[in-house]
Amino acid sequence: MNEYEKRKVAITRHQSGERITSIVNSLGKTRQWFYNWLKRYQARTDENSWYLDNSKAPKKNPTKIDSDLEQQILDIRRELDGRNYSQIGAIAIQYEFHHRKLKPPPVWTINRVIARHGLNKIPLKVKKHHDYPDLFISTHQMDLVGPRYIKGDGRFYSFNIIDVETHTCFTKPIRTKSSCEILNAIATFWHQYGFPDALQMDNELSFRGSNRYPRSFGSVIRFALSQGVAPVFIPVKEPWRNGIIEKFNDTYQKRFLRKITFSSFEHLFKESILFNEFHNSNHRYSTQQHKTPIEASKLLGGRTRYNGNIHNQQKIPLESGVVYYIRFIRSDLKLRIATESFLMDESLKYSYVVAEVNIDNQCLVVRQNGEIKHLFPYHTSIDW
Repeated sequence: MNEYEKRKVAITRHQSGERITSIVNSLGKTRQWFYNWLKRYQARTDENSWYLDNSKAPKKNPTKIDSDLEQQILDIRRELDGRNYSQIGAIAIQYEFHHRKLKPPPVWTINRVIARHGLNKIPLKVKKHHDYPDLFISTHQMDLVGPRYIKGDGRFYSFNIIDVETHTCFTKPIRTKSSCEILNAIATFWHQYGFPDALQMDNELSFRGSNRYPRSFGSVIRFALSQGVAPVFIPVKEPWRNGIIEKFNDTYQKRFLRKITFSSFEHLFKESILFNEFHNSNHRYSTQQHKTPIEASKLLGGRTRYNGNIHNQQKIPLESGVVYYIRFIRSDLKLRIATESFLMDESLKYSYVVAEVNIDNQCLVVRQNGEIKHLFPYHTSIDW
């Protein structure tokens, strides 16, 4: 007689009036065993399964997410995704729970829900190099997005700039890539948020000046130097070196340019102001303990702000300062700045160097890890 049969026989003999002591002694069981199965029999819902063993699996799964909570997370994620300019990550979802006076789930719970429904994104791998130089902490990264087009109102570009320390951003639509429009945008940002130590950019011609006269620096470089800000040019064809502004540009295009249908350039200009205000007041970054750019800026204290009109001059004087070019030396051992090239030592092959154009000393200094490797005469047009 197997275990299942013993359970059925015990209940049958009990129903016929046999004493419990006699039943359990003959079956080699205890009275507690009998009462357990009698209780199971009395609470049965199925005549053919009451005597079977229950599953030993835990009745509760501690890692299972409540279905209502999961739906709340998905609803908030969809709502944030539909808002102009808004972030949609786990931290943003947590803050939305706070805003609705609901208890926010942990970040890892939100991420599990997002991943389960295929809403997570794999971040792009950033190219790195072990000896890439870090020059300044207080840096503004800037870039141009475009050209883009407004139906019935022509072409435009967007001048975008961001403070690396606080992620404070500024965007301004401009009709052309002229240095005049770029200078006005930089001046506005520095008037509102103060000066950095360095202005970092790619090798866009509008930022540099002229290919025909490579040593006659353009207005952007001259304006930065006139305010004591160091111009820094990243390596050619390495946009990831301006990673913060590049990532911001992606957010700007997805959350702004593609979300709104602009009726005119004026409409675009007004919406860009709202975008700047929303970003700086609401976007939160893990690199600054989930503070908004405005909150992070307050912790840094006041910065000196631009209040002049030098940027409006037809030709900004060039008198002093250093212009920085970060370059990767390839197998041809050539350091390229604009249309010029300088031959480097064999030891610098396949590594990064910093080329410093020193206006005061009229020379080009090439450094690696702070050590001078080359020194060349470099005559520029000086307005002494």
